[in-house]
Amino acid sequence: MNRTRIVVAAVAAVALLVSAGAAAAAPGQAQGASDGDAGPPSDMPGPVPDFVGDIHSTINEFLSGSIDALGEAVSGVTPGGADDAESGNQTDA
Repeated sequence: MNRTRIVVAAVAAVALLVSAGAAAAAPGQAQGASDGDAGPPSDMPGPVPDFVGDIHSTINEFLSGSIDALGEAVSGVTPGGADDAESGNQTDA
């Protein structure tokens, strides 16, 4: 009975190794990639706009307790945010 367990464990280990190897090779084959195409993409997105840093600063100020209304503060630092809120051009989602 112990031999049977050892043989079953060995067969299971081999099956896992074979399936892991096939799964690792599949993404490269599905995309048609060769060894020369490995690495990060060369067309990276551009930098984020400057107001994104202002939004992060505003959120940190809210978390520290120096700002009471986060929504109003974020609307104030985003382009067109305060103008849209005052004119009633908000869309209800």
